[in-house]
Parts: sequence; structure tokens; C-alpha cells
Amino acid sequence: MIQLNPRYEAIFNANNIDQDCDKIASLMRVEGNYIKEALDAGLYKQGVTMYLQLLKSMTTHFVEDEHYCYFDDMYSPEYTMQWIYKAIQKHNIDAESHAMLEVGHKEILQSECYEDYGYPSYIVR
Repeated sequence: MIQLNPRYEAIFNANNIDQDCDKIASLMRVEGNYIKEALDAGLYKQGVTMYLQLLKSMTTHFVEDEHYCYFDDMYSPEYTMQWIYKAIQKHNIDAESHAMLEVGHKEILQSECYEDYGYPSYIVR
């Protein structure tokens, strides 16, 4: 089970919601840079954990805070998560981190966000 990170939860404060949730995406990119730094340093488990925590916060708040009301064509936070996920894919992460990533994605695929809204769309079953 993916544990929520209080630092990531602060990103999704209702005051940060705007059109396309761009402000939230911008704050997520800052965290994405930290995730990339962890990956570049070979701290794969840490990087994957951070990614999954940020992803869970996004999918939780997408539903709870009704982010679907704030965009027409583009949900900016998903693009940020896709960018982070591509950074993970560029690394040859160890088996333990890869397994953790798969289990985490399975959890997300069972979320209301994915089941009812199709987000994150970059993760496929």
C-alpha cells in the first residue's frame, strides 16, 4: 500500500487549483526534479517510492477535490507524472524497485481515479 507523503499532500491544497491545475503541476515538477536526482544517484527504491507517493496524491485529489472540473483537454499534473515516469524508464532500476513500481501501479489502476476517469492514462493494464 502506497503511503501518502505530507509534503506532497500540501501541493494539492485547494488554493493551488486553477485552470488545467497548472499550479499543481508546476509544484509537482519541483518534486519530480528531486525524484530524478534520486534516480540519477542510483537511489532507485527511494525514487520509485517518491514517484508512487506523488502519483497516489494526484489520483486521490483528482477525485476528492474534483480536479476533473478544472480542465477541458489537458490535465497538467498527469503530464508531469508521465514525465517523471519516463525518467524512471530511462534508468536500469533494480528488481526490487521494479517490483515495487509494478505493485504500486496495480494499486493505482484499482483507484476510483483510474476506474472512473481513466487517469493516469499512461499506465496500462
